[in-house]
Amino acid sequence: MSQNRIRLLRSLKGAASVAVLLGFFTAGAEAGGIQVELNHSRALQLAAPAATVMVSNPAIADVSIQGAQLVYVLARSYGKTDLIALDATGKQIAQYEIDVVAPRSSAVTLMRGTEQLTYNCTPRCEPVVNPSDSSNAFNAALSQATAARSLGAGAATASGTNERQ
Repeated sequence: MSQNRIRLLRSLKGAASVAVLLGFFTAGAEAGGIQVELNHSRALQLAAPAATVMVSNPAIADVSIQGAQLVYVLARSYGKTDLIALDATGKQIAQYEIDVVAPRSSAVTLMRGTEQLTYNCTPRCEPVVNPSDSSNAFNAALSQATAARSLGAGAATASGTNERQ
């Protein structure tokens, strides 16, 4: 065998060893990026049971843990943050970069002077709670959404009470 061929085989063997070692050290940890629309959620199925799940900035996204391997990412406001999941020994099993983006469906942004207002127009235009809107529009939409949720919860409670009688 020629010296060049022997050197080539040795360098390929060395590169394969490095690739195997890198694969060994990174095996088991999921990584990636996900996009979640504002005011929406997305389910993440983890490859292994998690003992700890954390988000760097819960003002941007939060998590709801539904089991050892199922978490829901809840988009709170625009921006980027990350989610890290650890197993019971503290070993990282997953890391995701979370990007909270604007809704893609029928959102209309209206500029009225310096004020921004956001509406969802399917089929009728209704105000949306959007942290990028002017404070007046945001507070009005938030109070309306809160009032509607309270009415719905009250109706559900009253309905459940009536059914028991």
